[in-house]
Amino acid sequence: MVTMELDSAEGLRISPPAKSFDDVHYSRLIHTIGKEAVEALHRSKVLILGCRGVGAEIAKNLICSGIGGVGLVDEDVVSNKDLGAHMFLKEGDVGQNRAVATARNLSELNPSAEIVTLSVTALEASIKNYHVVAATVGSFPYLVHLNNLCRSVGVYFVAAIAHGIFSFVFVDLGEMFSFVDQTAEPVGLLLVESITQDCPATITVVEEQRHGLADGDEVIFYGVRGMEEVNKTVPYPVSVTGTSSFTIPVDSRTFGRYISGGYFHKLKRAKDLAFLPLGQSLNSPDICTFDSANASLIPHLHIGFQALDEFETRKNGASITGGGSAFSEQDLDELLKVANELWDHSVFAGKEAAHSNGKIDTADVVKDGQLEERPIFEIRSSGSKLRQEKDSQDGLKSRLSDFETDGRGMAPDEDGGSQDVGISTRTREGPVKKMSEAEGRNDKIDSTIVRFLAQSWHTELCPIAAIIGGVASQEVIKAISKVLVPLHQWLYFDAMDCLPSQQLPPEDRAASDSRYDFQISLFGRNFQQSLKDSKWLVVGAGGIGSELLKNLVLMGVGCSSEGQIVVTDMDNVSKSNLTNQALYQIEDIGRPKTPTAARALRRLNPAAQIHALQEKFELDSESVFDSSFFESISGVLSAVDTASSRLYIDMRCVSYRRPMIDGGKHGTKGSVQVFVPFNSEMYASTQDAPEHKEIPICTLRNFPYATEHTIQWAVTMFESLFKQRPLDVNAYLSSRDYQDNIRKSAPTARLPILETLRDALVRQRPLSFEACVQWARLQFEELFSNNIKQLLFNFPPGMTTTAGAPFWSGTKRIPTPVIFDPSQRLHIDFIVAASNLQATVYGLKGCQDRLLLVDIIHKMDIPHFEPKEGVKIAISDNELRGSTQRRGYHSADDNDAIDTCAALLKELPTPATLAGYRLSPIEFQKDDEHNFHAEFVAAAANLRASNYGIPFAEKLQARLVGGQVIPAMITSTAVVGGLMCLELYKLLLQKPLADHRHTYFNLALPLFCYAQPLKAVEHTVTRVQGTPLTWTLWDRFEMDCVDMKLEKFLAEFKRQHGLDITMISYGKSLLYAEFLPRKKLQDRMSLTLLELITVVGKVTIPAIESKAIFSISCTDANDNDVEVPDVVAKIR
Repeated sequence: MVTMELDSAEGLRISPPAKSFDDVHYSRLIHTIGKEAVEALHRSKVLILGCRGVGAEIAKNLICSGIGGVGLVDEDVVSNKDLGAHMFLKEGDVGQNRAVATARNLSELNPSAEIVTLSVTALEASIKNYHVVAATVGSFPYLVHLNNLCRSVGVYFVAAIAHGIFSFVFVDLGEMFSFVDQTAEPVGLLLVESITQDCPATITVVEEQRHGLADGDEVIFYGVRGMEEVNKTVPYPVSVTGTSSFTIPVDSRTFGRYISGGYFHKLKRAKDLAFLPLGQSLNSPDICTFDSANASLIPHLHIGFQALDEFETRKNGASITGGGSAFSEQDLDELLKVANELWDHSVFAGKEAAHSNGKIDTADVVKDGQLEERPIFEIRSSGSKLRQEKDSQDGLKSRLSDFETDGRGMAPDEDGGSQDVGISTRTREGPVKKMSEAEGRNDKIDSTIVRFLAQSWHTELCPIAAIIGGVASQEVIKAISKVLVPLHQWLYFDAMDCLPSQQLPPEDRAASDSRYDFQISLFGRNFQQSLKDSKWLVVGAGGIGSELLKNLVLMGVGCSSEGQIVVTDMDNVSKSNLTNQALYQIEDIGRPKTPTAARALRRLNPAAQIHALQEKFELDSESVFDSSFFESISGVLSAVDTASSRLYIDMRCVSYRRPMIDGGKHGTKGSVQVFVPFNSEMYASTQDAPEHKEIPICTLRNFPYATEHTIQWAVTMFESLFKQRPLDVNAYLSSRDYQDNIRKSAPTARLPILETLRDALVRQRPLSFEACVQWARLQFEELFSNNIKQLLFNFPPGMTTTAGAPFWSGTKRIPTPVIFDPSQRLHIDFIVAASNLQATVYGLKGCQDRLLLVDIIHKMDIPHFEPKEGVKIAISDNELRGSTQRRGYHSADDNDAIDTCAALLKELPTPATLAGYRLSPIEFQKDDEHNFHAEFVAAAANLRASNYGIPFAEKLQARLVGGQVIPAMITSTAVVGGLMCLELYKLLLQKPLADHRHTYFNLALPLFCYAQPLKAVEHTVTRVQGTPLTWTLWDRFEMDCVDMKLEKFLAEFKRQHGLDITMISYGKSLLYAEFLPRKKLQDRMSLTLLELITVVGKVTIPAIESKAIFSISCTDANDNDVEVPDVVAKIR
């Protein structure tokens, strides 16, 4: 139970119950940054100054990530407008202390976190009790004071400040900060092909791998046979000699001769990074920017923030938590004077950014005990091109290197901007062009940026809070865990591309004590109404979907009687979801996601109109998401995990001309892509890297050489034994079609199926748990001893290939049979897991008494195994495919198989004799710690590894692979959700394509990249009459074809469009083609289009569906085959 105690010194304290670290709960996070890093979070506490939107986002992200404790400081009270960017405040909290209300609602996220509220007077005395201070409000003088105080007691400091569309993050991790792991990605094991007896010794890796090392990297060897002397815990520095070879400074001439085997991995060494305190860094900033073209804006933002802060202090006095009223025209004039004063005295006046080629001033800085020069200010690009990193679940485009980032400029008003206080979007020839004309010199601060910043100063936007909160909380996690590359030291983010293109009258931006006041002050009341009246489909309610939905309802999207958010997802909430899906709580585990999310969203905003569906968005659900549905929505927000799902969503959006915003994530990486009707290319137009690197079947079956192979093999065995085998048995007992298919299959294909059925229903059908144990012991012998003996019989040690090379070399590691030993824990682990799973399949009660199991095993007689002659084992997938294809031909093997199959059929009981009898198939469940699923996979994988001398896997690793768990962090998920909503602003504002952005990032580095969406390609077709047809993928031929027969349709299409149709298809069905037999053509000419679909295509069109989309091929005026748009035909 969560307890709350009121502490006079601190305020509200929410103390957690005693709770141990839960690997399953944090499995996705562990998969991303490692277990040690997550444990470090569990032991740490963070103090957050300011509980507005950014502060709440940081707290949310840290608490979901397992932080041990959070302290909240905010003495302001909740107002209505706070509700528009804060998911932990409700209407009933208005008028209450913001920190207390936030703490009370945050406590529902993770009961293991201690949440405390502190007063401002207790703040400074309490800093020493925390590991990091994250400040989200405060004047610069106060932040400098707070930063210095943190430094004095060894506490890390992060500032994350957001004002409307402008924001920054600043990081100070002390004079010297050491971090261990730059990426937190698993260390790859590399196989040794050979080691020379030489000085220095040359190591070659197997042909299938590249070592990826650089000179000076250090490696550790183990498992090398023959030259065991290199198997030391001491790392060796390397000198690279090629992509597959390197040397180590060792005289191996006296070592034993290398025989075989061996692995090595690169050692991760700590790296040091020096930081300046905020007071110094303000005047000598080291700034990371999204792209080089954006760098010219950064100095103006850096001084602009300080100018606004200084002006506010002069006008309203110093304030820790901010505040203040809107700016008058006189205020703006005074503000610009302050800004120019600061500019004239800054390092930017008349200087170029350090990333340019021009010379800049430098200052002496002490680093590593040495005096060195450093730029007075430096703007570092975090990369204009993203590395080609792609995983199935993150949607990152490997082709991003083909995209050129373009400038993000802003044009000041012709009169200098002194008359207009409203906001309008900048053009892309603004300061970038102006500064280039001035030969790169910054002679004057950009007044337009200052005015935009002033307009935003007293506002807060939900998407910006999500983005900056995600970045800042990731930096807090880096500071605590010493994992990933810290931000050094400034990062500015703006969303000026989102602002209205036209100036707004003051009355359209006036406050009305509404939860949307902040948003209205920037975008206007009419735009707010368009947000509320819009209707969006959200596909996916997982990590990205959860963050996205939260943002949408806070923004007011679909929150009127005319608007709606339709969300569909067929999954249920699992324990591992809780670390990156803040809409769900512990009590929601096992519940369907969408209705659970809908309830949470209505608590955030009672006006939210949420329609929750539990449909998978696919071909089978097109009767739900039909043409009338698509015509009713504004667009689709894709929050799915796979490229195949994105492709289907993309196809549907293009068919119905609806925009699509897609979000993807994988660990610390994320992407957002936007596809705009009639303007951009579609998702399918770009080429994704493969979702998975497929492991060859023969590698899994017989020649594994990496831990991932042994785990995947174990997962395959789990599926085969405990899922597919029961499914096959149940199909045999219940389906006549299944029985007929068995009889019709080739004898060699039929044989293993019948053997499985015979064993499951006769020879190995257990009637007691003791029989399950006996079965498990026989499985052990078969999998880890007999199969290996057969493999070595077919390919004995010392065997050579036809080329004379050793067969057992390279990635083919010679295996060793495992001899069962009941004193070995791993061996009994397998027996316990396998026997209990077998009992579950057959509806028997299990047992975990290891002594009992060992006693049962001791009483068994294990049959002696002799390898068989004539057993064929494929050594490559090509050979395996060839043997599979040859099954279509009758062979001598078939004669033997026919006789054996006949005998098996006689031994099998008929379905009638087992009426009602069924087995229980098992789906792998990753979040249950007591179901033996992960235990079986881990034990089987490690026994397999024992066979081949491969490093063992941990049970958590088996759980992640078996459950297909995607690495995930709520930090990157939050950034994706915020970026998607910025693109939604642009879509509703009907921004030009040039204002939209594909965004790709990796918070681990940190690395950000923008790319402008590609313009849709135009095609031109010459027609028989009229002007040429110019079209893009978004165009359609629309025709009224109710009761229209095919013959008339062909003629009418040619009359209207001047093209001859040569082929018509609907989905996968070919309805018409010129090359079809004449009789078929004659028969089909008299059918209506609807009859063609139902009779020829054998597809039933739902009664409510009035339109059908046909793909056609045509010939042009020159009788050439040409591509043309689809036909949208009204058929009812």
